[in-house]
Amino acid sequence: MMKFIFKKIRESILTIIILSFGVFMISHLAPGDPLASVYGSGVERLSSELREQAIDDLGLNKPLMYQYGIWVTNSIKGDLGYSYKYKMPVKDVIKTHLPNTVLLIGLCLSLTFILSIVLGLVTALNEGKLIDRIITRCTTLLYCIPGFWISLILILIFSVNLRMLPSSGVYDIGKENDLLNRISHLILPLTVIVIGHLGYYANFVRNKVLEELKEDYILLARAKGLSKFQIIVRHPLKKIMPSIIILMSLSFSHLIAGGFVVEYIFSYPGLGQLIFESAKYHDYPLLMGGVMLTGIIVVLASLVSDILSSLIDPRLKERGMN
Repeated sequence: MMKFIFKKIRESILTIIILSFGVFMISHLAPGDPLASVYGSGVERLSSELREQAIDDLGLNKPLMYQYGIWVTNSIKGDLGYSYKYKMPVKDVIKTHLPNTVLLIGLCLSLTFILSIVLGLVTALNEGKLIDRIITRCTTLLYCIPGFWISLILILIFSVNLRMLPSSGVYDIGKENDLLNRISHLILPLTVIVIGHLGYYANFVRNKVLEELKEDYILLARAKGLSKFQIIVRHPLKKIMPSIIILMSLSFSHLIAGGFVVEYIFSYPGLGQLIFESAKYHDYPLLMGGVMLTGIIVVLASLVSDILSSLIDPRLKERGMN
Protein backbone atom coordinates (compact mmCIF):
# COMPACT_ATOMS: atom_id res chain seq x y z
CA MET A 1 0.00 0.00 0.00
CA MET A 2 2.83 2.43 0.87
CA LYS A 3 4.47 1.68 -2.47
CA PHE A 4 1.23 2.53 -4.22
CA ILE A 5 0.87 5.80 -2.27
CA PHE A 6 4.47 6.86 -3.01
CA LYS A 7 3.89 6.12 -6.70
CA LYS A 8 0.79 8.32 -6.74
CA ILE A 9 2.64 11.10 -4.90
CA ARG A 10 5.43 11.04 -7.51
CA GLU A 11 2.86 11.22 -10.29
CA SER A 12 1.14 14.15 -8.54
CA ILE A 13 4.41 16.08 -8.20
CA LEU A 14 5.21 15.45 -11.87
CA THR A 15 1.74 16.66 -12.85
CA ILE A 16 2.21 19.90 -10.88
CA ILE A 17 5.62 20.51 -12.51
CA ILE A 18 4.21 19.95 -16.01
CA LEU A 19 1.26 22.21 -15.20
CA SER A 20 3.51 25.03 -13.98
CA PHE A 21 5.74 24.82 -17.05
CA GLY A 22 2.82 24.68 -19.49
CA VAL A 23 0.91 27.58 -17.92
CA PHE A 24 4.05 29.72 -17.65
CA MET A 25 5.00 29.26 -21.29
CA ILE A 26 1.49 29.63 -22.72
CA SER A 27 0.72 32.76 -20.70
CA HIS A 28 4.01 34.46 -21.64
CA LEU A 29 3.72 33.53 -25.32
CA ALA A 30 0.09 34.65 -25.61
CA PRO A 31 -0.44 37.95 -27.47
CA GLY A 32 -0.95 41.03 -25.34
CA ASP A 33 0.93 43.68 -23.42
CA PRO A 34 1.62 42.94 -19.73
CA LEU A 35 2.52 46.60 -19.19
CA ALA A 36 -1.16 47.44 -19.68
CA SER A 37 -1.79 45.68 -16.38
CA VAL A 38 0.78 47.89 -14.67
CA TYR A 39 0.06 51.28 -16.25
CA GLY A 40 -3.50 50.85 -17.48
CA SER A 41 -4.51 53.17 -20.32
CA GLY A 42 -1.32 55.18 -19.70
CA VAL A 43 0.75 52.47 -21.34
CA GLU A 44 0.05 54.04 -24.74
CA ARG A 45 1.77 57.24 -23.65
CA LEU A 46 4.98 55.56 -22.56
CA SER A 47 8.07 56.46 -24.54
CA SER A 48 10.22 53.71 -25.98
CA GLU A 49 12.86 54.35 -23.29
CA LEU A 50 10.36 54.10 -20.43
CA ARG A 51 8.80 51.00 -21.97
CA GLU A 52 12.17 49.27 -22.21
CA GLN A 53 12.97 50.29 -18.64
CA ALA A 54 9.64 48.95 -17.38
CA ILE A 55 10.14 45.63 -19.20
CA ASP A 56 13.64 45.38 -17.73
CA ASP A 57 12.35 46.13 -14.22
CA LEU A 58 9.79 43.33 -14.55
CA GLY A 59 12.41 40.93 -15.92
CA LEU A 60 10.36 40.30 -19.06
CA ASN A 61 13.34 40.82 -21.38
CA LYS A 62 15.07 37.70 -20.06
CA PRO A 63 14.78 34.30 -21.83
CA LEU A 64 11.61 32.44 -20.90
CA MET A 65 13.45 29.46 -19.42
CA TYR A 66 15.46 31.84 -17.23
CA GLN A 67 12.24 33.58 -16.10
CA TYR A 68 10.67 30.19 -15.36
CA GLY A 69 13.68 29.13 -13.32
CA ILE A 70 13.53 32.33 -11.28
CA TRP A 71 9.81 31.85 -10.69
CA VAL A 72 10.27 28.24 -9.54
CA THR A 73 13.13 29.20 -7.21
CA ASN A 74 11.13 32.03 -5.63
CA SER A 75 7.97 29.90 -5.37
CA ILE A 76 9.82 27.20 -3.44
CA LYS A 77 10.84 29.93 -0.99
CA GLY A 78 7.20 31.01 -0.68
CA ASP A 79 7.52 34.12 -2.85
CA LEU A 80 4.87 34.07 -5.59
CA GLY A 81 5.83 37.48 -6.90
CA TYR A 82 4.17 40.87 -7.12
CA SER A 83 0.86 41.42 -8.89
CA TYR A 84 1.10 43.90 -11.76
CA LYS A 85 -2.57 44.88 -11.54
CA TYR A 86 -3.15 45.01 -7.77
CA LYS A 87 0.31 46.42 -6.93
CA MET A 88 0.71 44.04 -3.98
CA PRO A 89 2.18 40.58 -3.29
CA VAL A 90 0.37 37.73 -5.02
CA LYS A 91 -0.07 35.89 -1.72
CA ASP A 92 -1.96 38.82 -0.25
CA VAL A 93 -4.25 39.10 -3.29
CA ILE A 94 -5.06 35.39 -3.17
CA LYS A 95 -5.74 35.55 0.59
CA THR A 96 -8.49 38.11 0.04
CA HIS A 97 -10.22 36.05 -2.68
CA LEU A 98 -9.62 32.43 -1.63
CA PRO A 99 -12.09 32.39 1.33
CA ASN A 100 -14.94 33.37 -1.00
CA THR A 101 -14.17 30.47 -3.33
CA VAL A 102 -13.77 28.02 -0.44
CA LEU A 103 -17.19 29.08 0.88
CA LEU A 104 -18.88 28.80 -2.52
CA ILE A 105 -17.34 25.46 -3.52
CA GLY A 106 -17.73 24.03 -0.01
CA LEU A 107 -21.45 24.84 0.04
CA CYS A 108 -21.90 23.51 -3.49
CA LEU A 109 -20.16 20.25 -2.62
CA SER A 110 -22.25 19.80 0.53
CA LEU A 111 -25.56 20.65 -1.12
CA THR A 112 -24.84 18.48 -4.16
CA PHE A 113 -23.90 15.55 -1.94
CA ILE A 114 -27.00 15.81 0.26
CA LEU A 115 -29.52 16.59 -2.49
CA SER A 116 -28.20 13.88 -4.81
CA ILE A 117 -28.69 11.27 -2.09
CA VAL A 118 -32.18 12.56 -1.30
CA LEU A 119 -33.29 12.67 -4.95
CA GLY A 120 -31.62 9.35 -5.68
CA LEU A 121 -33.48 7.66 -2.83
CA VAL A 122 -36.79 9.28 -3.78
CA THR A 123 -36.53 8.09 -7.38
CA ALA A 124 -35.35 4.63 -6.33
CA LEU A 125 -38.25 4.25 -3.89
CA ASN A 126 -40.69 5.30 -6.63
CA GLU A 127 -39.11 3.44 -9.57
CA GLY A 128 -41.23 3.72 -12.69
CA LYS A 129 -43.75 6.08 -11.09
CA LEU A 130 -44.55 9.61 -12.26
CA ILE A 131 -42.34 11.32 -9.68
CA ASP A 132 -39.42 9.11 -10.72
CA ARG A 133 -39.84 9.99 -14.40
CA ILE A 134 -40.22 13.73 -13.68
CA ILE A 135 -37.17 14.01 -11.40
CA THR A 136 -34.97 11.84 -13.62
CA ARG A 137 -35.78 13.68 -16.82
CA CYS A 138 -35.60 17.16 -15.26
CA THR A 139 -32.24 16.53 -13.61
CA THR A 140 -30.87 14.99 -16.80
CA LEU A 141 -32.09 17.96 -18.85
CA LEU A 142 -30.57 20.50 -16.44
CA TYR A 143 -27.28 18.60 -16.46
CA CYS A 144 -27.11 18.99 -20.24
CA ILE A 145 -27.75 22.75 -20.27
CA PRO A 146 -24.59 24.92 -20.20
CA GLY A 147 -24.01 26.66 -16.88
CA PHE A 148 -23.43 30.09 -18.43
CA TRP A 149 -26.83 29.93 -20.13
CA ILE A 150 -28.60 29.03 -16.88
CA SER A 151 -26.71 31.85 -15.16
CA LEU A 152 -27.92 34.43 -17.67
CA ILE A 153 -31.52 33.19 -17.45
CA LEU A 154 -31.52 33.36 -13.64
CA ILE A 155 -29.99 36.85 -13.71
CA LEU A 156 -32.64 38.00 -16.19
CA ILE A 157 -35.49 36.58 -14.11
CA PHE A 158 -34.47 37.18 -10.49
CA SER A 159 -32.15 40.20 -10.80
CA VAL A 160 -33.42 42.21 -13.77
CA ASN A 161 -37.15 41.49 -13.88
CA LEU A 162 -38.11 40.55 -10.31
CA ARG A 163 -35.23 42.43 -8.59
CA MET A 164 -35.25 39.81 -5.84
CA LEU A 165 -31.60 38.75 -5.82
CA PRO A 166 -28.29 40.53 -6.57
CA SER A 167 -26.47 39.50 -9.73
CA SER A 168 -22.89 40.24 -8.68
CA GLY A 169 -20.50 40.61 -5.79
CA VAL A 170 -20.29 38.88 -2.44
CA TYR A 171 -22.08 41.59 -0.44
CA ASP A 172 -23.44 45.11 -0.88
CA ILE A 173 -21.18 48.06 -0.06
CA GLY A 174 -21.12 48.63 3.68
CA LYS A 175 -22.85 45.33 4.49
CA GLU A 176 -19.86 43.00 4.79
CA ASN A 177 -21.06 41.94 8.27
CA ASP A 178 -24.67 41.37 7.19
CA LEU A 179 -25.15 37.57 7.02
CA LEU A 180 -28.47 37.75 5.16
CA ASN A 181 -26.95 40.06 2.56
CA ARG A 182 -24.09 37.63 1.97
CA ILE A 183 -26.52 34.73 1.67
CA SER A 184 -28.58 36.60 -0.92
CA HIS A 185 -25.44 37.04 -3.06
CA LEU A 186 -24.69 33.31 -2.82
CA ILE A 187 -28.11 32.01 -3.89
CA LEU A 188 -27.80 32.42 -7.66
CA PRO A 189 -24.17 31.16 -8.03
CA LEU A 190 -24.96 28.22 -5.73
CA THR A 191 -28.08 27.35 -7.70
CA VAL A 192 -26.25 27.32 -11.03
CA ILE A 193 -23.41 25.08 -9.84
CA VAL A 194 -25.65 22.66 -7.95
CA ILE A 195 -28.09 22.37 -10.86
CA GLY A 196 -25.21 21.62 -13.22
CA HIS A 197 -23.98 18.66 -11.17
CA LEU A 198 -27.00 17.38 -9.27
CA GLY A 199 -28.52 15.37 -12.11
CA TYR A 200 -25.44 13.21 -12.66
CA TYR A 201 -24.96 12.34 -9.00
CA ALA A 202 -28.68 11.80 -8.31
CA ASN A 203 -28.98 9.36 -11.23
CA PHE A 204 -25.80 7.62 -10.06
CA VAL A 205 -27.30 7.09 -6.59
CA ARG A 206 -30.59 5.93 -8.07
CA ASN A 207 -29.00 3.37 -10.38
CA LYS A 208 -26.64 2.07 -7.69
CA VAL A 209 -29.50 1.61 -5.21
CA LEU A 210 -31.63 -0.21 -7.79
CA GLU A 211 -28.70 -2.52 -8.59
CA GLU A 212 -28.27 -3.36 -4.92
CA LEU A 213 -32.01 -4.07 -4.54
CA LYS A 214 -31.58 -6.96 -6.99
CA GLU A 215 -29.00 -8.68 -4.78
CA ASP A 216 -29.88 -11.84 -2.82
CA TYR A 217 -29.37 -10.31 0.64
CA ILE A 218 -32.30 -7.97 -0.04
CA LEU A 219 -34.64 -11.00 -0.04
CA LEU A 220 -33.57 -11.80 3.51
CA ALA A 221 -34.23 -8.21 4.58
CA ARG A 222 -37.69 -8.35 3.05
CA ALA A 223 -38.37 -11.65 4.78
CA LYS A 224 -37.71 -9.89 8.10
CA GLY A 225 -40.63 -7.57 7.36
CA LEU A 226 -38.62 -4.43 6.68
CA SER A 227 -40.16 -1.76 4.46
CA LYS A 228 -38.51 -0.72 1.20
CA PHE A 229 -37.33 2.54 2.78
CA GLN A 230 -35.82 0.72 5.77
CA ILE A 231 -34.08 -1.76 3.46
CA ILE A 232 -32.56 0.99 1.30
CA VAL A 233 -31.31 3.06 4.22
CA ARG A 234 -29.89 0.13 6.19
CA HIS A 235 -28.30 -1.82 3.35
CA PRO A 236 -27.84 -0.40 -0.20
CA LEU A 237 -27.22 3.18 0.93
CA LYS A 238 -24.49 2.14 3.37
CA LYS A 239 -22.92 -0.10 0.74
CA ILE A 240 -22.80 2.52 -2.02
CA MET A 241 -21.76 5.46 0.21
CA PRO A 242 -18.00 4.89 -0.40
CA SER A 243 -18.64 4.89 -4.16
CA ILE A 244 -20.51 8.19 -3.88
CA ILE A 245 -17.68 9.79 -1.91
CA ILE A 246 -15.10 8.57 -4.42
CA LEU A 247 -17.19 9.86 -7.34
CA MET A 248 -17.49 13.26 -5.69
CA SER A 249 -13.72 13.46 -5.13
CA LEU A 250 -13.01 12.36 -8.71
CA SER A 251 -15.39 15.04 -10.01
CA PHE A 252 -13.89 17.76 -7.80
CA SER A 253 -12.02 19.28 -10.74
CA HIS A 254 -15.28 19.62 -12.73
CA LEU A 255 -16.93 21.26 -9.74
CA ILE A 256 -14.10 23.79 -9.41
CA ALA A 257 -14.09 24.50 -13.16
CA GLY A 258 -17.84 25.10 -13.12
CA GLY A 259 -17.49 27.27 -10.03
CA PHE A 260 -14.81 29.42 -11.68
CA VAL A 261 -17.00 30.09 -14.71
CA VAL A 262 -19.92 31.00 -12.47
CA GLU A 263 -17.68 33.32 -10.42
CA TYR A 264 -16.74 35.21 -13.58
CA ILE A 265 -20.33 35.49 -14.80
CA PHE A 266 -21.63 36.74 -11.44
CA SER A 267 -18.54 38.92 -10.77
CA TYR A 268 -18.08 36.92 -7.58
CA PRO A 269 -14.70 37.95 -6.09
CA GLY A 270 -13.18 34.49 -5.78
CA LEU A 271 -10.17 32.67 -7.10
CA GLY A 272 -11.87 31.92 -10.42
CA GLN A 273 -12.59 35.54 -11.23
CA LEU A 274 -9.04 36.39 -10.15
CA ILE A 275 -7.56 33.90 -12.62
CA PHE A 276 -9.75 35.15 -15.47
CA GLU A 277 -8.76 38.76 -14.77
CA SER A 278 -5.06 37.96 -14.47
CA ALA A 279 -5.17 36.13 -17.81
CA LYS A 280 -7.05 39.01 -19.42
CA TYR A 281 -4.56 41.65 -18.23
CA HIS A 282 -1.44 39.43 -18.54
CA ASP A 283 -0.70 39.66 -14.85
CA TYR A 284 1.73 36.74 -15.03
CA PRO A 285 2.64 36.40 -11.32
CA LEU A 286 -1.00 36.46 -10.23
CA LEU A 287 -2.03 34.08 -13.01
CA MET A 288 0.67 31.58 -12.04
CA GLY A 289 -0.20 31.84 -8.34
CA GLY A 290 -3.92 31.29 -8.91
CA VAL A 291 -3.52 28.47 -11.42
CA MET A 292 -0.91 26.65 -9.36
CA LEU A 293 -2.98 26.84 -6.18
CA THR A 294 -5.99 25.49 -8.05
CA GLY A 295 -3.88 22.78 -9.68
CA ILE A 296 -2.45 21.66 -6.34
CA ILE A 297 -5.93 21.45 -4.82
CA VAL A 298 -7.21 19.37 -7.75
CA VAL A 299 -4.16 17.08 -7.73
CA LEU A 300 -4.49 16.52 -3.98
CA ALA A 301 -8.19 15.71 -4.40
CA SER A 302 -7.29 13.21 -7.13
CA LEU A 303 -4.60 11.69 -4.90
CA VAL A 304 -7.05 11.27 -2.03
CA SER A 305 -9.64 9.69 -4.34
CA ASP A 306 -7.05 7.23 -5.70
CA ILE A 307 -6.05 6.19 -2.19
CA LEU A 308 -9.69 5.83 -1.10
CA SER A 309 -10.47 3.80 -4.21
CA SER A 310 -7.56 1.44 -3.56
CA LEU A 311 -8.63 0.95 0.06
CA ILE A 312 -12.20 0.08 -0.96
CA ASP A 313 -11.27 -2.00 -4.02
CA PRO A 314 -7.74 -3.52 -3.86
CA ARG A 315 -7.99 -4.41 -7.57
CA LEU A 316 -7.62 -0.72 -8.41
CA LYS A 317 -4.38 -0.61 -6.46
CA GLU A 318 -3.01 -3.54 -8.47
CA ARG A 319 -3.92 -1.79 -11.74
CA GLY A 320 -2.28 1.43 -10.54
CA MET A 321 0.98 -0.38 -9.82
CA ASN A 322 1.18 -1.79 -13.37
